[in-house]
Amino acid sequence: MLLRKRVKAGILLYALHMSAVFALLLNFYLLRVQANERQSIAQLSASQAFLMAEVTKDLATEDAGTVSFNQGSASYSHKKDQLSVKVRLDNGQSFSYVFAREQKQEVDSKLTRNIDDSSIE
Repeated sequence: MLLRKRVKAGILLYALHMSAVFALLLNFYLLRVQANERQSIAQLSASQAFLMAEVTKDLATEDAGTVSFNQGSASYSHKKDQLSVKVRLDNGQSFSYVFAREQKQEVDSKLTRNIDDSSIE
């Protein structure tokens, strides 16, 4: 009789131990899945904001202005040789980017100079 009680208690303790280990592993797995989802959402938002900033850089013709998109808006301003772009997404996040302002005449003259140099060789 005493042996049966000990065996039943041992099985119960083993089952309790295994369920605790399973619960810990399940909790760890669920936390990792949630963290991965949050990271994916953050990367998507950052990619959208950077793409909006790139498009704004191409469209920026005045000293300052605002460009509206489906996912938010971007405001820009020229400061010396830099273009400052601030992107605000519809979900409330905001991102700031600074681009070097290129002079098109310099780029064109460098390009023709490199072509002329390569034709000489």
